[in-house]
Amino acid sequence: MHQYYPTSPTTGLGAFTTPTRQGSYASNYSAYSASIPSPQYSASIPNSVHTLIASMKNLQSTLILWSTSRASPDAVSDAYMQFGVGFNAVVWAFEGSGVDTSDLHQIPTRLRAVLETCLGEDPCPAALEMYQPRIRQQLYELLQGLKAKQGYAGWQ
Repeated sequence: MHQYYPTSPTTGLGAFTTPTRQGSYASNYSAYSASIPSPQYSASIPNSVHTLIASMKNLQSTLILWSTSRASPDAVSDAYMQFGVGFNAVVWAFEGSGVDTSDLHQIPTRLRAVLETCLGEDPCPAALEMYQPRIRQQLYELLQGLKAKQGYAGWQ
């Protein structure tokens, strides 16, 4: 299982940060049996999904503010980092319940790439409009991936 770790923001034009893919954290995870779902993780799935969806909405709202120069690239980076934390929680909850999430692992990386390109533009509604379909596509793929797992681990 892989986990994404958002890095702290930096200053300047290159302020957008990336969650970096880390290797397996089997030493932390080995105490749990992947074959026996834990009720603790099953109970946290709805909460972690709710938090992730809220962070996705916050990211989209922050991008709108950025496009009108009411939010900085650092603010977008912070919103993306919140998304990364929410994504990690969802992965942890599902994987802890024995549900594979490897099909979702590349979505934060693809989303980051689109956001970096978008933030490379001057802030304006036209720039956001140009990249918004690709941003929404990544978020949609994540939601569809979560929906496909809905019947697993007691999450309805």
